[in-house]
Amino acid sequence: MENALELLRRAQEGLRLRFDDFRRALERRDGPAYRLGLADFQHALDGWTAAQERGLLPALDRAAIPGRDARRELMLEFVQLRELTRQLRAQIEGGARMADVLGLAENLARRFDAHERGLRDAYYPAAAPLLDATERSALEDAARALS
Repeated sequence: MENALELLRRAQEGLRLRFDDFRRALERRDGPAYRLGLADFQHALDGWTAAQERGLLPALDRAAIPGRDARRELMLEFVQLRELTRQLRAQIEGGARMADVLGLAENLARRFDAHERGLRDAYYPAAAPLLDATERSALEDAARALS
């Protein structure tokens, strides 16, 4: 059985792969591929962040990381990532100029990178040993969808 930290990292890697697929298609200016890639990333992001709200955040509440309000910080990051993704998709579907699409995609990439660093360096290691069976189950279900 996979340990909790490996589960969290594997799921996040699955999300990263989807984002990278979108970025590569955007770099090639392959419209159908980047539209599909962004839709896939958005669906995966929505599912994984919802699972983390149910599974990761309660464990982080128990972890009580000194100097951090993990719940508030991650909820804000989740909202920002989902909203930037939604805006990017709306721009693409609305036929926005490529320069605008590229700028928003770069903004999303920077925020996603920073979000992943925080998960990897602070949040996942703090929460993993504290996950209860219900929290872990919610995360496992969402992780399967990212595989």
